[in-house]
Amino acid sequence: MSLMLKRRAYFTCAVCGHTYDKPGYLVTDHIVPRRVDKRKQLDVENLWVICKRCHYWKGMFESTTYRSDSLIDNLDVSKHWDKEQIKEWILNKESPKVDHPD
Repeated sequence: MSLMLKRRAYFTCAVCGHTYDKPGYLVTDHIVPRRVDKRKQLDVENLWVICKRCHYWKGMFESTTYRSDSLIDNLDVSKHWDKEQIKEWILNKESPKVDHPD
């Protein structure tokens, strides 16, 4: 499924827009993490292709957003963040280092 999604995304990061033609630069990532909602782990609507740099920042986002050990609390928080809001958060963290297209 990962290769299919990368092909569908034209090997382009959904966050920063950079295209990578070498293996290992892109990650198929869960928008709502598996630890928050395992029911969405194979839901294509919950998957996106992002580069490793943006994946790093998404990990930072998750560590500051999903703090509770309670599944209920984390599910509630996950409803407040959609893909576009996560993308905006990552780009705001990256903006001093990378020139992103508008």
